[in-house]
Amino acid sequence: MKRRPDTALTLGSTLVLALLAAPGPAQAAVRAQLGDHGDYSRLVLSVPKGVEPVAVVDGCVLRVSVPDPLRWPLASLRDSFSRRLADFVTADGGRSLIATVPCGARVASFMERRNLIVDVGGPPVPGVKPGGTGDGAVEGTPDAVVAAAAPEVGAVSITGVVEALNPIGTANAAPVNLTAPAESPLPPGGEREKEGESAPLPIVASLEGEVRDSIQETLRQLERMPERPAKPAPQAAEPPKPPAPPPIGAMDLAGWAGDDFNRTRAALQGAFDKAQGRARVEAQIALVRFLLARAMDEEGRAALETAASLSPASDQRYSLRILGDAFRALDREDAPDDNLFVQLPAGAMPDHHVWRSVALAPNRWAAAKEGLPIALRRLLDYPADLRSRLLTTLAAAADEAGDSVALNLIVLEMITVDSTGMADGRLDYFRGRLAELKATPDAALERYDAAATLRRGPFARRAEVRAIELRRGLGRLDEDGAIAALEALRFAWRGDEIETDALAALGGAYARSGRTDAALDIFGLLGRRFGATARGRDALAAGRTLLGAVLDRLERSPPGGLYALALQARHGRLVTLADSPDGRLRLRLATLLLRDGYGLEGTRILHALTEGASGARRAELGATLARALIDGGREGEALDVLARTGGSALEPALAERRALLRADALLGDGDMVRALDALRGLGGAEAARLRAEGLFAAGEWRAARSAFAELAATGTDPTADDLALQGLSAYLAGDADALRGFGEAQRARLAGTRWAGLLDALAPPPADGPLRAESVERDLAAAGALDRLARAWRQSP
Repeated sequence: MKRRPDTALTLGSTLVLALLAAPGPAQAAVRAQLGDHGDYSRLVLSVPKGVEPVAVVDGCVLRVSVPDPLRWPLASLRDSFSRRLADFVTADGGRSLIATVPCGARVASFMERRNLIVDVGGPPVPGVKPGGTGDGAVEGTPDAVVAAAAPEVGAVSITGVVEALNPIGTANAAPVNLTAPAESPLPPGGEREKEGESAPLPIVASLEGEVRDSIQETLRQLERMPERPAKPAPQAAEPPKPPAPPPIGAMDLAGWAGDDFNRTRAALQGAFDKAQGRARVEAQIALVRFLLARAMDEEGRAALETAASLSPASDQRYSLRILGDAFRALDREDAPDDNLFVQLPAGAMPDHHVWRSVALAPNRWAAAKEGLPIALRRLLDYPADLRSRLLTTLAAAADEAGDSVALNLIVLEMITVDSTGMADGRLDYFRGRLAELKATPDAALERYDAAATLRRGPFARRAEVRAIELRRGLGRLDEDGAIAALEALRFAWRGDEIETDALAALGGAYARSGRTDAALDIFGLLGRRFGATARGRDALAAGRTLLGAVLDRLERSPPGGLYALALQARHGRLVTLADSPDGRLRLRLATLLLRDGYGLEGTRILHALTEGASGARRAELGATLARALIDGGREGEALDVLARTGGSALEPALAERRALLRADALLGDGDMVRALDALRGLGGAEAARLRAEGLFAAGEWRAARSAFAELAATGTDPTADDLALQGLSAYLAGDADALRGFGEAQRARLAGTRWAGLLDALAPPPADGPLRAESVERDLAAAGALDRLARAWRQSP
């Protein structure tokens, strides 16, 4: 007998196979519906059973997240039109659906069975209460319909009366229509059809009429009342200003100096020894004035400390402060802002003009020269030693600023009153500098040689150094000859105060001749020998000049050298000390380190410069540091730097540069959505390039291909990377026509780069047909090109 198959076994096997073939939760699909309803838009997502989606709004982005990857209906969502939901993309490997919503929109979400319903309304309108539903439809019983329609015919309820009498609600709400209701077209009792209900009692109608009359009377009384003037806003009491210091009086420096040095000093010292109390402080102040008039700064500072220890009175302390500021100006201090001669207006006091110009001359020559004519006229009455010191300070500042007119006035006064007292070569040195500023090098060399023949004093030696450099600049002395002459001067003047200038000139000659090692050794020698001595400031000034010459040499050298790294490793602290307050030299050194591939050392210098800056300078340095961090693959740190160094009052160009850097960092960090959002509103080639790269990284091949094509249409010369990514976008988008559009010009641009052979590897296959030798050769050529491309990528970063 023939056996029949077991029906139950067959059905069970079929059910098991169906269950095994069914896709798991990770492959489940989501259905979506999108539409607009009046003043809100609704998105309905039907998710698989057991999935609990979460909708979160972050600024202008709606994110729907699920624990496992799903297949989102992006095609249908993008084909659907909505005024408040757009730009649907997936993220997190299919675990998130992202869309853009209006900034500040009201978003509500809730689950109904297996459907996630998201309602997106417009931004809240001030003074208008949001309605119950968006489309204006009222769902419910007929009673609810009558209750909702009643306010439209002018009826006033008790709740409306209370809101109308509320002053805050009256100020915020829309005007209320208090006119009598129109006659209802319905017959009496027709509003309610239910059995057992009767018409409203007459007492209710009369009560509403009385309340309405009371409200109208109250409104009429409010209209007749005069408006109250607004109370003035309370102003915070200003703190009392400290009294201004008294003006600086005249200085009788010639009388303070006396006729005979020894006799005057002995008399002042005897008066100090005999005095007591306040007279003792006055005697010490007279001694300080004497030392100032004699230009004895070391003894003067010691006398000031002694006077301060005698418990002077307030007026005596003020006199001591004036004298102390004068000694600071005599010593050419770098920070004159807290000097009384700078803070107080000079007025018509000639002595004030003198010390103000001397205090400002080393750093702020433009402000110092304002009172120069008055100062030069008053200096004619000063003691010779003090006048010589002050004229030297003014001449050096005018020389450094390149002000030939002012230097000419100062030199004329030197010739008039101090020609005999300047036998150390000072006058000839400054006359040589003036001749250089007037472009007469032969006259300058004549003056320098006259000063150098004295063989004593710092200015004679400076004239000799300057003569060597001038002859080298004129071509009358080569670099080797200049180095030999400077080496001889260096050892002849070893220990002298001019040695710092000779070392700086020698180091500059080494740098110009290409001997960078010797220049770095000279730079280190300046810091080791003179950094902690009384001549440390002059040594740092000389080192600043030498450091500038070394950096000039390194900037002209090819990238990849070790000298910039050696300079930072061996003399980094000295570079910091020798640098100017704005950090210009350290910024140049950091740029060289980044160019040569030493990103860690370069970013350390940029970090230090950024933390020490403020305002727009801090924002600019932060942008430079962020660029270096992005190039080094540290996008997260770059975002932190941009967040810390931002500001609200930045120039448009700097703000746009920082926005582009932020978008670039977000792209490198993998946050494509925020990167594209940061690029909104930005124009230019760089923004278009970043936008195209962001679309390419997000997998939007067609959009990326169009973006790269738009970049080429802007007139910007595309790079090899732009052309390669455009070809890859067209290939991944399946656009064979776009691939065929790449001509020989694009192939030539990719030749010699790491993208060489890419277009041959991505060439579309021929049309279907019989196998031919040409197609086989083409496929083999494409495979060879792809192999060469892979080898080039392995060899290049």
